Amino acid sequence: MNSRKLGYGIFDSTTKIVFIVVVAFIIIAGAKTAYYYGYHLFNQTAVYDGEGDGETVSVTIEDGDDSGAIADKLAEAGLIKDKRLFKMQERFSDCKGKEKAGTYELNTKMTPEDMLKTMSGLVLSEDGKTWVEASTTSSSSGSKAVEEDEDLAPEEEEEPVEAEGEDAEESEGEEKESD
Repeated sequence: MNSRKLGYGIFDSTTKIVFIVVVAFIIIAGAKTAYYYGYHLFNQTAVYDGEGDGETVSVTIEDGDDSGAIADKLAEAGLIKDKRLFKMQERFSDCKGKEKAGTYELNTKMTPEDMLKTMSGLVLSEDGKTWVEASTTSSSSGSKAVEEDEDLAPEEEEEPVEAEGEDAEESEGEEKESD
């Protein structure tokens, strides 16, 4: 009887230890996964970090594509590494649900946030640091074509305004001199 109690005691202790070890491994794996997604959600990196320009790829977004369909297309084109992470990045992005249908020229040196902004119709400003809404958007043009339109539009509008302002100042000055 003593050996029977000893056998049950050893079995009971072993079972508890195995259970605790399994639970610890599950917690550690969950923590690693949470850290991975939390870190990469806010510290986005491009697929290609090396020297050079990276690879430019054309991606077509259809009307009605959700973040899952976009993630599939970007992963197939080699522009993102993790589809689930991209969907999370899109969910927490300012561009959530604003992606427009069209064909885009995206580069492997772009971060997921840059790709989302490009697909939402935003372009880099002239200083290259901020994203602004494109003045002329076309669903079939990529980011480069939109940037060229963006650069040309303000110059055409500003020149006539400056010329009118100078003429107005000169005419006011002439009136004052004649008084």
